[in-house]
Amino acid sequence: MPDSVTFDYTSPEVRGPGYWDAVKVVQERGPLTWVDSNGGFWAATSYELVLRMAQDWETFSSGEGVALNRPGPDVVPYIMPIDVDPPRQRAYRKQLNPHFVPKILRQYEEDIRAVADELIDTFIDRGGCDIAVDFARKFPGTVFFRLIVSCTDEDFRRVEPSARIVSFESDDPEKFARGAADLRAWASGVLTSREGEGRVHDVVDAVMHLRDNGDYFADHELLSGLQILAQGGIGTSASAIGVIMRVLAQQPELQDRVRNDPALVPALMEECLRLEPPVALMFRTVTRDIEVDGKQIKQGDKVGLFFGAANRDPAVFERPDEVHIDRPHNRHLAFGAGPHRCIGSNLARLQIRVAIERLVDRLPPFRIPDGAEVTYFSGQARGPASVPLEFG
Repeated sequence: MPDSVTFDYTSPEVRGPGYWDAVKVVQERGPLTWVDSNGGFWAATSYELVLRMAQDWETFSSGEGVALNRPGPDVVPYIMPIDVDPPRQRAYRKQLNPHFVPKILRQYEEDIRAVADELIDTFIDRGGCDIAVDFARKFPGTVFFRLIVSCTDEDFRRVEPSARIVSFESDDPEKFARGAADLRAWASGVLTSREGEGRVHDVVDAVMHLRDNGDYFADHELLSGLQILAQGGIGTSASAIGVIMRVLAQQPELQDRVRNDPALVPALMEECLRLEPPVALMFRTVTRDIEVDGKQIKQGDKVGLFFGAANRDPAVFERPDEVHIDRPHNRHLAFGAGPHRCIGSNLARLQIRVAIERLVDRLPPFRIPDGAEVTYFSGQARGPASVPLEFG
């Protein structure tokens, strides 16, 4: 196709900082560009177009999956709610949303702070750590399984490592499959153990009662509807924490500023979510022939919503490639938009904020050691795999 471009988001060459150089090449071709890689797809990169497509679920559907070249539902059943469009997707959110509003989540803040301190205690006396491995990847799963779904200690020791594998080690198919099976078995066991019990009014209870209003949900959708809360929450929060700590380690003046004024942590968090969103790319399937930005898109074509590129659209964000915590209007799309906007964004914001507050408060000034390398995993979701720090 004329005016096409190459962008292989699965290639090791675009991990780390090289990712944004590759995205910029696509972005410079215009708001909508055909990409030859990975079987071919349209890339939407401008803020306005990504937002419009994310909101128009009837034309740009999630109903055939949000991953490119995904196996069919006969091989891998669609995941509730990310691979399902309204009205069934809305029925799921209606049941779950009340458990993720700020008023409800505030009750967990002190316990979340205690989880952060517990993890920091494991490395603070060493004078260094890998903050991605030793803290960021462990923290969100501990919060979810211990606090949000009240796992037993035995279940926690079994399922939390499996959830980490599913979130961060998809490059190893056998390991990923084992982790996914363990996570599925945990979800099945939790739902089965609740059968016949009274209402508890937590997220597990909400998933169990998805059928109460007459909506149809298959058994596997109940399982995936519980699994995705763990899997999605762990990956996004861990990546965001890793990015924020990398930014602070590489910018000592900014680190000093945040140390002296912890009230800046929320703005820092939002700016880093904008700069490096944990889910930088999601796919949709076009349901009808349509013209967009002068391009003819055919029914069945795949469209990549480049949330990462939209967050660096110079028409919306001044100095888009820089960390600017005093940005007056930070309307980023790190949590998506439209009906599929991240259901757990309030929990993510709470635990990211608490984590950074505790890390900055308790660790001495930290930096990346000379010669050490920050590495990333990268696909549709991306984030730091390793962020070595030294302190003291």
